[in-house]
Amino acid sequence: MRKFSIIIMLLFCATFTYAQKGKVTQAQSYFTAGKLDQAKKMIDEAIQHEACINFDKAHFVKGQIYQAIFESQVPEYKSLSADALDIAWKAFQKVIELDVKKKYEKKLATQYSNLIIDFTNQAVENYNAERFPEALASFKQVLELEHSPIVTQGQSAKVDTAVIFNAAVAAQRAGNLDDAEKFYKETLKYDYEAARTYAMLSKVLKDQGKEEEAVTYLHKGYELYPDDSYMLVELINYYLLGGEPEKAEVYLDAAIKQDPKNASFYRAKGTLYEKMEQPEKAEGMYVKALELDPKDFLAQYNLGNIKLSVVIEFHKKVLDIADVNEYNKEMEKVFEGYESVIPYFEKALELNPDEKNTVTTLKELYFKLRNKDPKYQEAYDVMKAKLDNIQ
Repeated sequence: MRKFSIIIMLLFCATFTYAQKGKVTQAQSYFTAGKLDQAKKMIDEAIQHEACINFDKAHFVKGQIYQAIFESQVPEYKSLSADALDIAWKAFQKVIELDVKKKYEKKLATQYSNLIIDFTNQAVENYNAERFPEALASFKQVLELEHSPIVTQGQSAKVDTAVIFNAAVAAQRAGNLDDAEKFYKETLKYDYEAARTYAMLSKVLKDQGKEEEAVTYLHKGYELYPDDSYMLVELINYYLLGGEPEKAEVYLDAAIKQDPKNASFYRAKGTLYEKMEQPEKAEGMYVKALELDPKDFLAQYNLGNIKLSVVIEFHKKVLDIADVNEYNKEMEKVFEGYESVIPYFEKALELNPDEKNTVTTLKELYFKLRNKDPKYQEAYDVMKAKLDNIQ
């Protein structure tokens, strides 16, 4: 009797195991038919049972189903899993672990090729949505897949320089400066986007406090690519922001020689001359910038500020005049001066209607002139209301 019970139990176990593996086959049939919701439900049920935990086919089918969910253009299927691609990847990894006879090797090679495309698309999607840590993780996954033995098949791994570079950019945007440095340096080995890479690597190194190494890469990039405008701009910014305007001027002159119709270079040189306390030269640069690009807000605003500074300095001197008649006479000139700079800021406001500093400056100018002409009181009220809305 006991022997008979054991036989029945063994038959039950065998039947149960067969039933679970049958669910895997059924899930595969649903997958083939494009019924991803039913395929997912069936494989999720099957994979939980002991009979399928070490069943390589179950994990392969699971990987296929979840990869198809990620790739699906049908919203109903796409929403079945938020992390379908990662689940697919882990399922295929499990197949490699279980498939000692390598019977799935060719099929996995196909799936891995598709995974590379899928993770690349996921990385781009995350980057465009400004989910930079997620984008970096996806780019890293692409690089890992490309170096997988399943993909390389005993050959040297393909070097995907675009992915390496984009991984660096994503890492930089994510604030992961260690990875950014690593991937930018890797990119330079293959001369991909070289000028830009030198400049961006320099910035990463500077942000890490590695000033000496940063400027070394910056100059090396310029030596190799002296005609690259991106490289020049980074050198200009480095010295302009770093408090070395004389060095910045050298590279600005080179930039202007290279692209004499680029208004931003003249505007930058105007800013440079302001830092060097040479307002007359700065004014000339802003005027030149506006000749080339009348819509350059910063050049327009900065030009107005130079004009206003002259009037303010004159006003300070007038305040020291003791003689009443002379004081009143000179104050008329002060008000004329304030009135003369208004068009510069009105033009700036036209170019950038919600710029707070411009609105504030105009409000203050109109206030100073409110007793000179009723129109300035009205203009003041308008600017005050506008400023309240901006704040």
